[in-house]
Amino acid sequence: LLIPHTRYTLHINFLARKRLISKDGLFTQFSASGGEGMLTILRRSLSSMTYSSLCMPEDIAERGLKDVPNFYYRDDGLRLWDIINRFVRGVLSYYYKNDLEVQQDSELQKWVLDIFEHGFLSHPCPGIPQKLTTVDSLIKFVTMVIFTGSAQHAAVNSGQFDYDGWMPNTPVSLQLPPPTIKGKATEETMLKTLPDVNTTVQIMATLWVLTQQSSDFVSMQKSVYFMLSNVLYFQI
Repeated sequence: LLIPHTRYTLHINFLARKRLISKDGLFTQFSASGGEGMLTILRRSLSSMTYSSLCMPEDIAERGLKDVPNFYYRDDGLRLWDIINRFVRGVLSYYYKNDLEVQQDSELQKWVLDIFEHGFLSHPCPGIPQKLTTVDSLIKFVTMVIFTGSAQHAAVNSGQFDYDGWMPNTPVSLQLPPPTIKGKATEETMLKTLPDVNTTVQIMATLWVLTQQSSDFVSMQKSVYFMLSNVLYFQI
Protein backbone atom coordinates (compact mmCIF):
# COMPACT_ATOMS: atom_id res chain seq x y z
CA LEU A 1 0.00 0.00 0.00
CA LEU A 2 2.81 2.44 0.84
CA ILE A 3 5.39 1.45 -1.76
CA PRO A 4 4.22 3.88 -4.50
CA HIS A 5 4.27 6.78 -2.03
CA THR A 6 7.61 6.12 -0.35
CA ARG A 7 9.59 5.42 -3.52
CA TYR A 8 12.93 7.29 -3.43
CA THR A 9 12.21 8.62 0.08
CA LEU A 10 15.33 7.10 1.67
CA HIS A 11 17.45 8.14 -1.31
CA ILE A 12 16.36 11.79 -1.37
CA ASN A 13 16.57 12.12 2.41
CA PHE A 14 20.12 10.75 2.36
CA LEU A 15 21.08 13.30 -0.30
CA ALA A 16 19.43 16.10 1.67
CA ARG A 17 21.39 15.26 4.80
CA LYS A 18 24.61 15.02 2.80
CA ARG A 19 24.31 18.04 0.50
CA LEU A 20 21.79 20.44 2.03
CA ILE A 21 21.88 20.39 5.83
CA SER A 22 25.33 18.96 6.55
CA LYS A 23 28.18 20.99 8.05
CA ASP A 24 29.31 22.03 4.58
CA GLY A 25 25.90 21.79 2.90
CA LEU A 26 24.23 24.46 0.82
CA PHE A 27 21.93 25.70 3.57
CA THR A 28 24.84 25.96 5.99
CA GLN A 29 26.93 27.91 3.49
CA PHE A 30 24.36 30.22 1.99
CA SER A 31 21.28 30.61 4.20
CA ALA A 32 21.05 33.43 6.73
CA SER A 33 20.48 31.01 9.62
CA GLY A 34 23.67 29.06 9.00
CA GLY A 35 24.07 25.52 10.27
CA GLU A 36 23.56 26.19 13.98
CA GLY A 37 20.59 28.46 13.40
CA MET A 38 19.02 25.86 11.14
CA LEU A 39 19.23 23.25 13.91
CA THR A 40 17.60 25.68 16.33
CA ILE A 41 14.73 26.22 13.88
CA LEU A 42 14.29 22.47 13.39
CA ARG A 43 14.22 21.84 17.16
CA ARG A 44 11.57 24.51 17.64
CA SER A 45 9.54 23.11 14.77
CA LEU A 46 9.63 19.59 16.22
CA SER A 47 8.63 20.86 19.67
CA SER A 48 5.53 22.54 18.24
CA MET A 49 4.46 19.65 16.01
CA THR A 50 1.27 17.75 16.78
CA TYR A 51 -0.39 14.74 15.21
CA SER A 52 -3.39 16.87 14.27
CA SER A 53 -1.14 19.29 12.38
CA LEU A 54 -0.26 16.39 10.05
CA CYS A 55 -3.93 15.45 9.50
CA MET A 56 -5.44 18.07 7.22
CA PRO A 57 -9.09 18.08 8.37
CA GLU A 58 -8.02 18.60 11.99
CA ASP A 59 -5.30 21.08 11.06
CA ILE A 60 -7.69 23.26 9.07
CA ALA A 61 -10.25 23.24 11.89
CA GLU A 62 -7.71 24.00 14.64
CA ARG A 63 -6.31 26.96 12.72
CA GLY A 64 -9.77 28.42 12.16
CA LEU A 65 -9.59 28.16 8.37
CA LYS A 66 -12.78 26.21 7.64
CA ASP A 67 -14.73 29.26 6.44
CA VAL A 68 -12.01 31.36 4.78
CA PRO A 69 -13.23 32.16 1.24
CA ASN A 70 -11.28 31.18 -1.88
CA PHE A 71 -8.83 29.00 0.06
CA TYR A 72 -7.89 26.55 -2.68
CA TYR A 73 -5.20 24.75 -0.68
CA ARG A 74 -7.87 23.78 1.82
CA ASP A 75 -10.53 22.93 -0.76
CA ASP A 76 -8.30 20.77 -2.95
CA GLY A 77 -6.43 19.29 0.00
CA LEU A 78 -9.54 18.15 1.84
CA ARG A 79 -10.87 16.48 -1.31
CA LEU A 80 -7.59 14.61 -1.75
CA TRP A 81 -7.50 13.66 1.93
CA ASP A 82 -11.00 12.21 1.63
CA ILE A 83 -10.15 10.28 -1.54
CA ILE A 84 -6.99 8.80 0.02
CA ASN A 85 -8.79 8.02 3.27
CA ARG A 86 -11.62 6.15 1.51
CA PHE A 87 -9.14 4.16 -0.55
CA VAL A 88 -6.99 3.28 2.48
CA ARG A 89 -10.10 2.28 4.42
CA GLY A 90 -11.17 -0.04 1.61
CA VAL A 91 -7.78 -1.79 1.52
CA LEU A 92 -7.04 -2.04 5.23
CA SER A 93 -10.58 -3.05 6.20
CA TYR A 94 -10.10 -6.08 3.99
CA TYR A 95 -6.98 -7.21 5.86
CA TYR A 96 -7.93 -6.12 9.39
CA LYS A 97 -11.44 -7.27 10.29
CA ASN A 98 -11.43 -5.94 13.85
CA ASP A 99 -9.40 -3.95 16.37
CA LEU A 100 -7.89 -7.05 17.96
CA GLU A 101 -6.16 -8.00 14.70
CA VAL A 102 -4.50 -4.59 14.66
CA GLN A 103 -3.37 -4.92 18.27
CA GLN A 104 -1.93 -8.40 17.69
CA ASP A 105 0.02 -7.50 14.55
CA SER A 106 3.51 -7.28 16.06
CA GLU A 107 5.18 -6.10 12.84
CA LEU A 108 2.66 -3.29 12.47
CA GLN A 109 3.19 -2.17 16.06
CA LYS A 110 6.98 -2.23 15.64
CA TRP A 111 6.61 -0.16 12.46
CA VAL A 112 4.64 2.56 14.24
CA LEU A 113 7.02 2.56 17.21
CA ASP A 114 10.01 2.83 14.86
CA ILE A 115 8.47 5.92 13.28
CA PHE A 116 7.88 7.44 16.71
CA GLU A 117 11.43 6.73 17.89
CA HIS A 118 13.37 7.60 14.72
CA GLY A 119 10.99 9.85 12.81
CA PHE A 120 9.85 11.97 15.77
CA LEU A 121 12.95 11.22 17.91
CA SER A 122 10.72 9.89 20.72
CA HIS A 123 9.64 13.49 21.28
CA PRO A 124 6.32 13.71 23.12
CA CYS A 125 4.56 15.50 20.26
CA PRO A 126 0.88 15.66 21.27
CA GLY A 127 -1.09 12.84 19.70
CA ILE A 128 1.75 11.09 17.84
CA PRO A 129 0.94 7.40 18.33
CA GLN A 130 3.45 4.92 19.69
CA LYS A 131 1.05 2.05 19.02
CA LEU A 132 -2.20 1.48 17.16
CA THR A 133 -5.15 -0.14 18.87
CA THR A 134 -8.04 0.19 16.38
CA VAL A 135 -8.67 -0.24 12.67
CA ASP A 136 -9.76 3.40 12.48
CA SER A 137 -6.52 4.62 14.06
CA LEU A 138 -4.52 2.55 11.57
CA ILE A 139 -6.51 3.95 8.64
CA LYS A 140 -5.96 7.50 9.86
CA PHE A 141 -2.21 6.96 10.35
CA VAL A 142 -1.68 5.42 6.90
CA THR A 143 -3.81 8.15 5.31
CA MET A 144 -1.58 10.73 6.98
CA VAL A 145 1.58 9.03 5.69
CA ILE A 146 0.31 8.83 2.10
CA PHE A 147 -1.13 12.36 2.14
CA THR A 148 2.10 13.81 3.55
CA GLY A 149 4.23 12.04 0.94
CA SER A 150 2.01 13.01 -2.00
CA ALA A 151 -0.44 15.91 -1.86
CA GLN A 152 1.11 17.81 1.05
CA HIS A 153 4.66 17.39 -0.22
CA ALA A 154 3.63 18.56 -3.69
CA ALA A 155 1.88 21.60 -2.21
CA VAL A 156 4.93 22.84 -0.30
CA ASN A 157 7.70 21.57 -2.60
CA SER A 158 6.70 21.58 -6.25
CA GLY A 159 6.07 25.33 -6.54
CA GLN A 160 9.30 26.44 -4.90
CA PHE A 161 11.16 27.33 -8.08
CA ASP A 162 8.11 29.00 -9.64
CA TYR A 163 7.98 31.44 -6.73
CA ASP A 164 11.53 31.54 -5.36
CA GLY A 165 13.13 31.60 -8.82
CA TRP A 166 12.50 35.36 -8.62
CA MET A 167 15.00 35.88 -5.82
CA PRO A 168 13.51 39.06 -4.24
CA ASN A 169 10.39 37.04 -3.38
CA THR A 170 12.30 34.99 -0.81
CA PRO A 171 15.99 35.91 -0.50
CA VAL A 172 17.74 33.14 1.40
CA SER A 173 19.99 35.66 3.13
CA LEU A 174 20.62 39.43 3.29
CA GLN A 175 23.88 41.35 3.27
CA LEU A 176 22.41 44.18 5.35
CA PRO A 177 19.59 44.33 7.91
CA PRO A 178 16.17 44.90 6.34
CA PRO A 179 14.85 48.48 6.42
CA THR A 180 12.77 49.44 9.45
CA ILE A 181 11.49 52.85 8.32
CA LYS A 182 9.10 53.21 5.38
CA GLY A 183 10.16 55.40 2.50
CA LYS A 184 13.87 55.19 3.23
CA ALA A 185 14.73 52.26 0.95
CA THR A 186 16.23 53.07 -2.44
CA GLU A 187 17.29 50.94 -5.39
CA GLU A 188 20.89 51.28 -4.24
CA THR A 189 20.19 50.14 -0.67
CA MET A 190 18.04 47.25 -1.95
CA LEU A 191 20.85 46.02 -4.21
CA LYS A 192 23.31 46.22 -1.33
CA THR A 193 20.93 44.31 0.92
CA LEU A 194 19.93 41.43 -1.35
CA PRO A 195 22.26 38.38 -1.55
CA ASP A 196 25.16 38.38 -3.99
CA VAL A 197 25.04 36.67 -7.38
CA ASN A 198 26.85 33.51 -6.28
CA THR A 199 24.46 32.90 -3.36
CA THR A 200 21.47 33.57 -5.60
CA VAL A 201 22.64 31.17 -8.30
CA GLN A 202 23.46 28.40 -5.80
CA ILE A 203 20.01 28.58 -4.20
CA MET A 204 18.15 28.88 -7.51
CA ALA A 205 19.95 25.82 -8.86
CA THR A 206 19.09 23.89 -5.70
CA LEU A 207 15.43 24.86 -5.88
CA TRP A 208 15.29 23.88 -9.53
CA VAL A 209 16.62 20.41 -8.71
CA LEU A 210 14.29 20.00 -5.72
CA THR A 211 11.20 20.74 -7.81
CA GLN A 212 11.99 18.42 -10.72
CA GLN A 213 9.90 15.30 -11.20
CA SER A 214 11.71 12.00 -11.46
CA SER A 215 12.05 10.58 -14.96
CA ASP A 216 9.68 7.74 -14.06
CA PHE A 217 7.24 9.86 -12.06
CA VAL A 218 3.89 8.17 -11.43
CA SER A 219 0.83 10.30 -10.69
CA MET A 220 -1.40 9.53 -7.74
CA GLN A 221 -4.10 8.26 -10.09
CA LYS A 222 -1.72 5.69 -11.58
CA SER A 223 -0.44 4.84 -8.10
CA VAL A 224 -3.98 3.95 -7.06
CA TYR A 225 -4.33 1.68 -10.10
CA PHE A 226 -1.01 0.06 -9.17
CA MET A 227 -2.12 -0.56 -5.60
CA LEU A 228 -5.49 -1.90 -6.70
CA SER A 229 -3.88 -4.36 -9.09
CA ASN A 230 -1.61 -5.63 -6.28
CA VAL A 231 -4.53 -6.01 -3.90
CA LEU A 232 -6.53 -7.95 -6.48
CA TYR A 233 -3.49 -10.13 -7.27
CA PHE A 234 -2.95 -11.09 -3.62
CA GLN A 235 -6.68 -11.69 -3.14
CA ILE A 236 -6.71 -14.07 -6.08
